[in-house]
Amino acid sequence: MLRTRPPVDVGRVKRPGKKGPSKKKEPEPSITKARMQVRVVALAMLVAAVFITLGFRLWYLQVITGEEHTSYAQDTHTREVKIPAQRGVIYDREGEVLANNVPGLNVTVVPNAIPREKVEELAGILEADAEAVLAQYDAALESGNQYSPMLVKENAAREDVMYVSERTEEFKGLVVNNDFVRNYPESSLASHVLGYTGAVTPEELQAGGLYGGLEQDAVVGKGGIELAYEEILRGQPGKKEYTVDALGREVEVRMADGSRFDGREEEIPEEGEPSRITDPVAGKDVALTVDGGLQQTAERELDLAIERAQAEGYAGSGGAVVALDPRNGEVLAMASRPDFDPQLFVGGITGAEEIEQFDYLNSEYANAPFASRAIAGAYPAASTFKVFTGLAGLAFGVITPQTTYTDNGECWSPKGAFGACWQSWRQTYPEEYGNHGTQNYYEALMDSNDKYFYQIADWIWNATDDENWLPDFYEKFGFGSSTGIDLPGETAGRVPTREWQEEAGGTPDDKRWTVSRWVNMTIGQGDLLVSPLQLARGYAAIQNGGTLVTPHVGKEIRDQNGELVEEISPEPAGQIDVNAQDMEDTIEGLRRVTRKGGTSEAAFVDSKLPILGKSGTGEMWGKDPVTWFVGWAENQVRPLVVVAMVEGGGLHPDKTSAPVVRHVLEEYAGVEQSPKDPHRTVAGPAPEAPEKGTDVPYAGGRAGETPGGATPSIPAAPVVAPEDYTSPGYAPPVSSDPAYYSTPPADPAVYPAASSY
Repeated sequence: MLRTRPPVDVGRVKRPGKKGPSKKKEPEPSITKARMQVRVVALAMLVAAVFITLGFRLWYLQVITGEEHTSYAQDTHTREVKIPAQRGVIYDREGEVLANNVPGLNVTVVPNAIPREKVEELAGILEADAEAVLAQYDAALESGNQYSPMLVKENAAREDVMYVSERTEEFKGLVVNNDFVRNYPESSLASHVLGYTGAVTPEELQAGGLYGGLEQDAVVGKGGIELAYEEILRGQPGKKEYTVDALGREVEVRMADGSRFDGREEEIPEEGEPSRITDPVAGKDVALTVDGGLQQTAERELDLAIERAQAEGYAGSGGAVVALDPRNGEVLAMASRPDFDPQLFVGGITGAEEIEQFDYLNSEYANAPFASRAIAGAYPAASTFKVFTGLAGLAFGVITPQTTYTDNGECWSPKGAFGACWQSWRQTYPEEYGNHGTQNYYEALMDSNDKYFYQIADWIWNATDDENWLPDFYEKFGFGSSTGIDLPGETAGRVPTREWQEEAGGTPDDKRWTVSRWVNMTIGQGDLLVSPLQLARGYAAIQNGGTLVTPHVGKEIRDQNGELVEEISPEPAGQIDVNAQDMEDTIEGLRRVTRKGGTSEAAFVDSKLPILGKSGTGEMWGKDPVTWFVGWAENQVRPLVVVAMVEGGGLHPDKTSAPVVRHVLEEYAGVEQSPKDPHRTVAGPAPEAPEKGTDVPYAGGRAGETPGGATPSIPAAPVVAPEDYTSPGYAPPVSSDPAYYSTPPADPAVYPAASSY
């Protein structure tokens, strides 16, 4: 019988260690609908976030930085080269040029074409600032702008340009461009009126305003008329456009390595033909009210007055002259000392000699030559201010021209004050000059009687409850506020009031506002400060019957064809409500100042003009006094009010300031200086005195004047006493050093800073 084996389980092998049969794998459960929804939402949010990010980035690139990127894209294929615009010319009232433009040469190099050591050598030849030029060279290489020309020297000397131009093989990439540079043909004449020009600074560009939108190489006004009329004088530069690639090279077919396909060397695009040219627009011309000839006289006479002060042993540290037409506010002359030459700043201050000169002008030894003392200097007005106190007394009614006061040498004090002692200038030198005696209003002005004007203040103080009445009256004549002249840097001066004293006083006693504050103000001392221009305008209001004119130095604006664009004639600031008879009574007192017995008699000996006015000697604590004279010639067809101030002038205005006013007025009227003039400054015979009703011709072809009668001959007199130099009284004047509100330039390496508006 055949035996069989049980079947073998082929293919089923037990793994070692595994017991029993294997279990069948359970199938995964299917995704639920809820889980699917979560995944879809998450994916949608992720996609939305991506699109939002891309959208925001697109908005940022197109809207926020679109202009920047558009400009950058254009820069990669268009290079603009500026065509300079001529700056407008500045003329005096007679058409004489005070500031114009002359051709200049700018030297540039293409950094990629010249080694660094050659750039340094080139800067040395051209007397440029090598350190600044090399820094610019390095920056160009680092930024990838090595194919764009960079400036090495602006307004380079022609000899230097010829030297380097003959060595172009040595200085590869050198390009010389024609440009216009500012020129001041009269050197320092009227420098504070004209101002100066310089390259715009990064700070000025960032601030915007007047300099907003300018190129980094723009040359702009930095002071005076150059700054005040900057937008009119500036003009609009043109441009040449060249097509270049992103590296600043000519757009050409190139090999893979970037070299030109035609095998030629790289060329400077600016040496070829531009793809487009935009013509420049020249700036407009400005004619000034200043008379160049009279300006020369004013500056000469001021220099001589300072010399006379120094010869007397005083500091004679500076001064100012203002000649103002009282009819319309035109300034015919405005001088300030010390001064500067604006040509120094043209082309930047480079070279050892220029830097040394600039450093001196900015030092304390130079005594602030960039500050115009005519408009920015603030000083005690001294006795020139007595006319306004007198007008206040007449207006309030506490005096008439016949009101007298007797000075017997005793101390004067306000009503109710005990232990106070004010004296007049005569008591400072009692043995030489004695007392004033009994004087009326005319005589008090003639003799500059301090006590008479102290008394006016005391009478008004006790007759009113308004403790600011007198300061308010002074402010009617423009004191304590700017005149509005079209020049930057003007001071407002200061007329102290009760409110000002309470705020400025350092101690409880100093904060008190008492009659003594008024008393010091009456003679132009205390805390009162005025500028020469303010004083000229105040006196002009007396001369013209009460009109407070707006001073200005701009007269006309004309285009390049000479066509009139605009006449500059600002409206008066107002009309002063003062009685005409009070004005005439005050003028009568001023007539007597320059005649026999007057404090300024000696300075006007044998003058052929009927000049009247007032002198002053202002105390400057710790410094020599400031001397003043302000006046005009009567009965002139074209009147002129002239103020002269000598800083540190000493005790004798008749030797310093008064002769300046006399000689400026005589020059303006065409009257030669008399041989009997004790301070004659011009040689030549003096003509006979004109008869009544005849014309006195103006110098330089001006229209005639009718003096209204020959001035009586005045015999020579001894030197008059140092009037109005008051002794400290009950409330002595505080220190009143001149205040300057314009800052000198500070960066000789580039250009001076602006002077603030």
